[in-house]
Amino acid sequence: MRTLMISAAALALTAGIAAANPGVAQLAAIAGVSPNAFTQAQLIQLIEAQRDNDDITVDFILSQAAGADVTRSDMGTVSASGDAQLAASAGVEPGRFTANELQLLIEARQQNDNEMVDFILSGANRAQSGTSVVTPGQAQLAASLGVDASQYTFSELTALYAERYDAERS
Repeated sequence: MRTLMISAAALALTAGIAAANPGVAQLAAIAGVSPNAFTQAQLIQLIEAQRDNDDITVDFILSQAAGADVTRSDMGTVSASGDAQLAASAGVEPGRFTANELQLLIEARQQNDNEMVDFILSGANRAQSGTSVVTPGQAQLAASLGVDASQYTFSELTALYAERYDAERS
């Protein structure tokens, strides 16, 4: 229930921002989409992808429309057919890279950025630094939850806190 109320409030706020920002409405008109479905940054990326005839990026951005049923676990992943298409465009085998990595790889190849191509293909972009930076806010929130702050992102800690708070109120 709380999530539904927050989602409704966010959608209403987004609609209000789009209505109050003629620039967003103009960008949406250029892209041929609803001004309430995308952020300004998404609209700019969509217009650029449309101009470059980059159907993969266009499809990805359109799938991110406000109200789309996308969860955190969906980020960086695509369907099997979408993965195969992205992988084919990137010139690699499907399933080896995330959608984000594939998109970066495609872009790096288009720009003849061999260093970035090698960096992604080597897997060095996935290397763990061994030391995680924990902000004071993360540390305080994790301590209140009784968990190790270095094992969670700030967003995950916030969600965990909300889950526990909602469970206590029920």
